[in-house]
Amino acid sequence: MTRVNYYPTEHDAQRPPQSNSKPKKEMSALRDLIDYYNKSSSAIVIQKDWKWVYLNASALKLLGYYTLSELEGRSIWETIDESQRTAVTSRIHSLQNGTNPGPSTQKWIKQDGSYVYLKVMGIPVANELGQSVALIEENGSKEKLIEETLYNYKLITENMSDIVSLIDRDGNFLYVSPSYRDYSRDGIENEIGTSSFKYVHPEDLTAAKEAFDRLLKYKKPISVDYRLLRIDGDYRWFESRAICVQNEERYHYIVISRDITKQKNAEQKLSVSEQKHRMIVEHSSDIICMVNFEGVIVYASPSYLTVLNYLPEDVVGEDVLSHVHPDDYEMCMNALTKLRNFKEPVTVTYRKLHASGEVLTFEGKAMPVIGECGEVNRYVIISRDITEKIKIDQYKKNIEKLSVVGELAAGFAHEIRTPLTSIKGFLDLLSIDKDEKEKEFHRIINNELSKLEEVVNGFISLGKPEAINTFEVSLKMVMENAIVEAQAEANEKNIKIKNMMKKPVFTICRGDQIKQVFFNVIKNAIDAIEHDEGKIVISIDQYHDEIAIVIRDNGKGIAQERIPHIGTPFYTNKEKGVGLGMTVSNKIISEHFGEIKIESEKNVGTCVTILLPIVHKNTETR
Repeated sequence: MTRVNYYPTEHDAQRPPQSNSKPKKEMSALRDLIDYYNKSSSAIVIQKDWKWVYLNASALKLLGYYTLSELEGRSIWETIDESQRTAVTSRIHSLQNGTNPGPSTQKWIKQDGSYVYLKVMGIPVANELGQSVALIEENGSKEKLIEETLYNYKLITENMSDIVSLIDRDGNFLYVSPSYRDYSRDGIENEIGTSSFKYVHPEDLTAAKEAFDRLLKYKKPISVDYRLLRIDGDYRWFESRAICVQNEERYHYIVISRDITKQKNAEQKLSVSEQKHRMIVEHSSDIICMVNFEGVIVYASPSYLTVLNYLPEDVVGEDVLSHVHPDDYEMCMNALTKLRNFKEPVTVTYRKLHASGEVLTFEGKAMPVIGECGEVNRYVIISRDITEKIKIDQYKKNIEKLSVVGELAAGFAHEIRTPLTSIKGFLDLLSIDKDEKEKEFHRIINNELSKLEEVVNGFISLGKPEAINTFEVSLKMVMENAIVEAQAEANEKNIKIKNMMKKPVFTICRGDQIKQVFFNVIKNAIDAIEHDEGKIVISIDQYHDEIAIVIRDNGKGIAQERIPHIGTPFYTNKEKGVGLGMTVSNKIISEHFGEIKIESEKNVGTCVTILLPIVHKNTETR
């Protein structure tokens, strides 16, 4: 603090005496005192009317000045920091009233603009000149720094929204910040010495205490989430971080607790949403993948295994087009380029290779993933297997064609059958008593009429919807009957039919219709064999939910581009064929909820697989 005395300056002592001037003895004493100030190693300052009137050499040096003229007559507030104005003004008034306010640490401004903390001791000795005198000395910077640091810490702690507490090794409060007031029932001042766990949710209490035990044991920072009961009865989520500090021989623990209720609620909502989306993705039959800018898969859904038989983890890191059918590669590449350029969803139908080599058809939709700032950082591609859908659509188209045929057949089939029957009957009568040459002509005519009748019956079969009355039948017996009907023609071409169906397998079907399918396929196999070592092998495989009847020949085979068209009305590989046999067969098998698959290779042979539902039943051989 400033010691304030009322002493005249050297200039005042040299002024001419006034009418009320001091006696010469007193003026001499003032000159001696000023001379003492000038020679004193103590820093002495004198002010009057808030202006500097005197600073000795020590004071000037302390403030970074060289001569008194640099400060004399200037406001003291150019040297004393503005933040000290109220306190210094009050102290000067006290000194003028003869009261010693004691020492004070003040913030002063040096000539270079830097700050210096000074210990100021005022001297409360009154003089008639209205001056104040003070001794000043530099205060320890470390002490002041500690004082300011403690003040700042207190300022921060008392005003922050987080709860700051100091607890002992028993978990009791040694200090808790005012932000704890929303949880304290008895007032902050009464929380000292009480347990810091008393308002923790019972379900979280064990975890919180275990975390504190780890802090006590290992002396390393810990973090724990828990719920804290507020005065209004609402539980709030907190995240507490605690550290260990050592004070002399004792350990204390500083805990900073932050309210994270909003974050927890958001995380919970996000978790629920994420769980729903994960369930949708993981149980979706569509294959879903996420692709980066380079076209590399960074995520693959579990459906990759069920749909394509690829492990999702094996797909990640591959090019998104790695399993696309070669003929569709360029089309898919163009679609991805369009997606990158225009950032708009694109849809494309393409083929993809199954792990077994089977070709599946997919409808894929690719779309950009937009970030918070509107940037595109990923692409999502969702593809649906539409192989069966395409087959069904094709089947519907065929049915539509068949319905047209049926409408035509309904108009003239019966009219044709009546004259055909008459012609065949009279032809038989005309054959009586004819020589062998004429009988041969009649036989040829009769065969051609039979073929014509077969075509008409095919028309009627396609166009006439029938109610299917199904029964449980033995496929082994049905196949044997079909072989018997085809055996004569096979013998003519020296073709061996080998039936590998040894045990009876049962299913629910129309036996006569299934026999017609078997007969059509076997007859097609016979027609396809044009060499002397013809062979037809028939086998059956039984799976969990279906039966596969396989008819394989070593005939001339079918070109790959023609296989998809087999079963289309009036489409045939035979020179003299009508193109209704496999169409009728497809219709029959479809009505029995089955499927016909054809594999063939030119000059090697053809394999026809007929799939039918299975009937689980223990039956004896018929």
